[in-house]
Amino acid sequence: MSENKGKEEKTDKLNIKKKRKSMINKINLINLEEYQKNKNSIETHNSKRNSKRNSLISNSISNLKLNDKNEDKEKNVKGNKDKIKKKSKRKSMMLIPALSLDSFIKLKGLLTNISELIIKQEPDISEAICSCQQPNNYHIYIRETNDTLSYTYKIREFSTDCQRICCPVNCREFTLKMKLMSDISNKHETNFNDCLITMEKKFKIPCLCCIRPDLVINLTNDKTHLGRVEQTFAFFDPCFTVYNENNDDIYYIEADCCQCGFICRNCSIGKTDDCQFLIYNSKDRQKSIGYITKKTESVFSLADTYLVVFPQKIQPEDKFLLSIAAILIDYHYYEQNNEVIK
Repeated sequence: MSENKGKEEKTDKLNIKKKRKSMINKINLINLEEYQKNKNSIETHNSKRNSKRNSLISNSISNLKLNDKNEDKEKNVKGNKDKIKKKSKRKSMMLIPALSLDSFIKLKGLLTNISELIIKQEPDISEAICSCQQPNNYHIYIRETNDTLSYTYKIREFSTDCQRICCPVNCREFTLKMKLMSDISNKHETNFNDCLITMEKKFKIPCLCCIRPDLVINLTNDKTHLGRVEQTFAFFDPCFTVYNENNDDIYYIEADCCQCGFICRNCSIGKTDDCQFLIYNSKDRQKSIGYITKKTESVFSLADTYLVVFPQKIQPEDKFLLSIAAILIDYHYYEQNNEVIK
């Protein structure tokens, strides 16, 4: 009997263990199912969230791309407009020097084959009556091969009344403007806004050889330096030095102070006698190669005339510089207010 009881107890224990295992397996299965359900729901939720995020990101990226494209288009349009404006500005800026260069080339062509040039000062009756210095006007004629005079250009002075009346001539400040003239009918032209060449003389008080008055010559529009003419220091003989665009001295102009036309230039005797200024090469001042002559005028003449005979085989730019030297001679020695400070 005892053996049977022991066997029954063992079988009961085994059955209980089996039941427990089955219950545990069921619980585990239920938990697994719930976990999978939760996992699936979480995954679907996450996928929905991710899809929404992706859609939002893609939309924002597309919007950004569209904005970038629009901005690029606007920038390109603005850039093209700016380029067009810059090109138009460049063209307008390039036209001015081109016009001046064309006129300068024309001037060089006119001066190339000539050997003489005549400068005539325009008479001013009000200056003779009032004895008050007025702005000067100079008319330049070139002598053609057939010995005829051709009106070429005009030079006009721009200065203040105070400078003309109060200052000695080699101290005073003034500006000369040069304009090409196509016809002698334009002889009395006063509008020099479109002038070709500008010559400026600054206010200076000469002090022996330290500070010397000079006339600087430039193209008006692009400020291209053409040269300058300087009054050189000398105790007795009047002299000038001509410099080219590189500031190299190329010509030296000198006159004998014992000439009647120079000593008596402010009286009637001097007005009826020529005064000659000789042109030398700056490196060789022994022999003259040309000259500038203050021509004989009548006692009642109100203006001066100068003949410029150029050296042979020189550049047209040098011829223009020598003509300006003749005008500076007129200012320094043949004006009414011609007091000179050394």
